[in-house]
Amino acid sequence: MKPGMREALAALPPRQLNLIAIGGLLIALALAWSFGLRAPLAAHAKQRKALTTLEARAAVASANAPAPAPAAAASAAGAAPSAAPLVAPAPLALIAAVSRSAAQAGVTVSSASQGARQQVAGLQLHTLDIAASGGYAAILAWLADIEASQPSVGILQLTLAPDDAGDKRRISLQLAIYDTEATP
Repeated sequence: MKPGMREALAALPPRQLNLIAIGGLLIALALAWSFGLRAPLAAHAKQRKALTTLEARAAVASANAPAPAPAAAASAAGAAPSAAPLVAPAPLALIAAVSRSAAQAGVTVSSASQGARQQVAGLQLHTLDIAASGGYAAILAWLADIEASQPSVGILQLTLAPDDAGDKRRISLQLAIYDTEATP
């Protein structure tokens, strides 16, 4: 007759019983460790894949981005600045210039309107509110073109949010025209 499991364990010396218990405990800990790490490692792999996809999209978008405007290229090339004083554009002329620049960059302007006119520290401040949408790289190129081609214009407020249409972004932009001349 074969002895039962209980009798077999009772017949073992205490040292062998300790080794069996430690082995069983190590196996249980190894299983708990693998199950405990499986979900975080899978989430890490998923995030890594998403990051790689976003980096690839950004590389494609930057490769397809329009070339900078001639004014930006001239300032980047270190061209000598003109000695003529800066002339602030009229609000409607600035809206037209910004809309042309947006079309060249691949950004769609949905609205543009004149905002408040204020006197701030001896400067005339005219604000413009612009709403547009486009790809992230196109918006960056458009903002760089505005800053390069309109030296007397500053960005007061910028809000960038994802659009409902996937890769597009909505931008709400408030520009300020700084003018030293008093307007009638």
